[in-house]
Amino acid sequence: MSEQRDLLFMQLRSILVDKLRLPAEEVEPGASCLDLNLDSLDVVELSTALAKRCDLHVPATDLFAAATLSDIVALMEARGASSR
Repeated sequence: MSEQRDLLFMQLRSILVDKLRLPAEEVEPGASCLDLNLDSLDVVELSTALAKRCDLHVPATDLFAAATLSDIVALMEARGASSR
């Protein structure tokens, strides 16, 4: 991952750990929503958190369709997320 993507992944990890109470050691770039036992409501919460924390609109359907967390980071980057 590039430095930009690393920073975006850290933002995503923070949301998953803080908001969805996932164990940090399980939140790895290659993990999928299914690996993390995220259901559709969790993914909607993630979408809402991305909008609030990152001013980023990524529909829950796109998040759920992403194969891995790395793919979610790519979605974030494609939609103009800032790593600030």
